[in-house]
Amino acid sequence: MAERAIRVLAAGMTGSGSTFLYNVVREILSADPRIPAVATYSDEWNPLFMVHQRLVLKSHWGIRALAPQAERGVLLPIVSVRHPGDCVCSDVERFGFTFDFALQRVALSLKFCGILRLIPDTVLYRYEDSFASNPRTAAGLAQILGIKLPTERLAEIARKYDAGSTRAYAAGLDKVPNLMTSADNPHDAWCPTTQIHRDHIGKLTTGRWRDLPADQRRMIDEVCGEEALSFGYDCGA
Repeated sequence: MAERAIRVLAAGMTGSGSTFLYNVVREILSADPRIPAVATYSDEWNPLFMVHQRLVLKSHWGIRALAPQAERGVLLPIVSVRHPGDCVCSDVERFGFTFDFALQRVALSLKFCGILRLIPDTVLYRYEDSFASNPRTAAGLAQILGIKLPTERLAEIARKYDAGSTRAYAAGLDKVPNLMTSADNPHDAWCPTTQIHRDHIGKLTTGRWRDLPADQRRMIDEVCGEEALSFGYDCGA
């Protein structure tokens, strides 16, 4: 009997913990060595993805190509969101982006998540609920995916991608083979397997956007406010 296909879209706002979800799903799907699993970042759809019975795509901006696949049930959306203001602060701090550029990135990723939120099967995680430090998250994902793993193995997967372990991995990124780099930012580099970037983990705090200048807070509200409210985030508060 052919194995049931499990194809996941690990989508998220920038700085919302989507890399944690992506890696936990990747490890769960790879648990059975007899069933090859493919994991990668992509904002585009490739028909060859359908060759793989177990697939996880990480994406921040797959509105045009990946959202339709999720709407048709080809991909199961597992989505992470965060207050847009804190996402902007995280982008600026970790990657050195300008405020305007970070806001554009965050707004587009928020729009993507807003589209996916309307799909009945979408699994939604909020950064403010501390899902990345909750030991039950990995077990919950395994249950959603219909894959049974020992409790000890699930706990091991969760520890492997918690904040401390991810920060240590990012610090030693230069030892990773086939390291990816950015032409626009020579300092930035990331592991093609885990999608963990240099300086990946920020301050892990919430509400920092309130300390931004008033004009920047207004811009966040103007650009993201309406969509953010659908997730329960008030950018004008």
